Amino acid sequence: MLAVLKIFLNSKSTRPWLVLTCLLFGGVAEMASISALLPVITTLSGGESANASPLNGTARDFIRQVGVEPTLGMMILLMSGFMVLKSALSFSALSYAGVASARVAIELRQRLIAALFSAQWRFYSEQSRGRFANAIANDAGRAGSAYLLAVRVIAYGIQALAYVAVAMLVDWKLALLGLLAGALVTGALGHLVLLSRKAGDKQTDRTSDLTVQTVDMLSNIKPLKTMDRWQGSLQAMTATLTRLKRSLVRRELAKQGLMQGGDALVTILIGVAIYFAHTAWQIPLPELVVSGVIFFQLVSIISKLQKFLQQSAELESAYFRTEALIKEAEANRETWTGTAEPQPDIGFSFRNVTFAHDRLPVLRGLDLSIPACAITVFMGPSGSGKTTIVDLLIGLHRAGSGEIRIGDTLISDVDIGKWRAMIGYVPQELNLLHASVRENITLGDPTITDEAIWAALKQVNADGFVASLPAGLDTDVGETGGKLSGGQRQRISLARALAAGPKVLILDEVTSALDPETEAAIVENIRRLGNGRYTIIAITHRAAWTTIADRLYDVSGGSVTAVPNDNNAETIATRAG
Repeated sequence: MLAVLKIFLNSKSTRPWLVLTCLLFGGVAEMASISALLPVITTLSGGESANASPLNGTARDFIRQVGVEPTLGMMILLMSGFMVLKSALSFSALSYAGVASARVAIELRQRLIAALFSAQWRFYSEQSRGRFANAIANDAGRAGSAYLLAVRVIAYGIQALAYVAVAMLVDWKLALLGLLAGALVTGALGHLVLLSRKAGDKQTDRTSDLTVQTVDMLSNIKPLKTMDRWQGSLQAMTATLTRLKRSLVRRELAKQGLMQGGDALVTILIGVAIYFAHTAWQIPLPELVVSGVIFFQLVSIISKLQKFLQQSAELESAYFRTEALIKEAEANRETWTGTAEPQPDIGFSFRNVTFAHDRLPVLRGLDLSIPACAITVFMGPSGSGKTTIVDLLIGLHRAGSGEIRIGDTLISDVDIGKWRAMIGYVPQELNLLHASVRENITLGDPTITDEAIWAALKQVNADGFVASLPAGLDTDVGETGGKLSGGQRQRISLARALAAGPKVLILDEVTSALDPETEAAIVENIRRLGNGRYTIIAITHRAAWTTIADRLYDVSGGSVTAVPNDNNAETIATRAG
């Protein structure tokens, strides 16, 4: 029950006190309606008996005090009116909760996505993409359902309290018997709620595992299929599905046990209560009828409350896991606080920079300069630290020691958002969105016009092939750009990097998977793109790039060595001018 209250009170973008107020007033209206029922039954049965409850006379006196004659018609009207009021208030509260549950799911997704993009790069790179995908697509939706169930649990809890209050006023012995019956139902079936909670936890874990495996498998589906080595992935997923099935079976058994067992217990307990009320306590007929209604409703409500608690227990883990992932990402938030305007037109420098991954040295005593409006190429084998140099310049990693400057300003003093907005980046992995050419270039940025898109495509000699596509910019490129050739995907990625008008273009092994002819064409495009318009930084291990480098560095074993080349400092100065 504590978990239910936490979900109800702590869910953002909701108004728990508004919902609670409506439910409380609804409970009061229901009490008034049941209280009005007693005089109605008394009148129909021929008047009050000697053993009539105090509530009977109190209800009649109250009706007279408000200036209404307690006739049968008037009492039925009041009883109906209070019940309609209760229904209207409950409808308002639960309808709002239904809408709010969708808001809870959406808000959790938005917070998680924002937290992921605001987190340190190291945090993201150490996590599984499937874990994030599962939380956004699956757990957040289940968390919204958990909120709605929490509201229903609280609604039935308040309704149960209203019936207990009226029952105590009618006949305290029957009220206590009702509470005892409710306690028996709760005690007898409580272990099924615990079983559902454990099954829900397992379901959340197994679903997350399955999503992780699915994302990994689909990311590698071509080599798995080509080499006919997908059976291992299938076996791993089958094992996870088997564990998931066990969790679902336990959940369903607990659900049906609570539902059917609860109905049977309620029937037995109502029969016992009526027997005692009539034979042992000799309760008058009006009180017996009303108490019977109250007793039936009370036990029934407690039974329903138990069922909603069980359903909530199944889903609460999804809510708390999503919240935990958000807090984990927020705890790893980037802490750049600089406000200085970036100065990329002056160039960049590294002075005695060191960096390590988990105490494993990557760069040691790094000293280098990257001139503005020139082409700087970092060459070296895989794992030598080339990409790390660029990641430090972008601000994805922080140097262990030394200085990195954007122009004349330390990177720690620069507004990191403005700096990154000046960068056009082309990664080694050319995984395009499963969307149109336009969406792949703009990435959803509404400020990038079609004119800017065509200008970027023209810069990389891609305007011709895009114009020849069936729907032009609206042509779908397929999963990861599978409908396009490697060279075409490369040009779309370059156009994406150029469309927002960057000052710096970073190319990370962009031709590593291309044939020499296509590579030569791309390198020539980059040479023309340079020409003093952009500061271009290329990471590569391919010799073709040395022909266009204005400044060439060899990266090996965590150190950097400047390599003499034909494009000397005079060429750099000429381009910059």
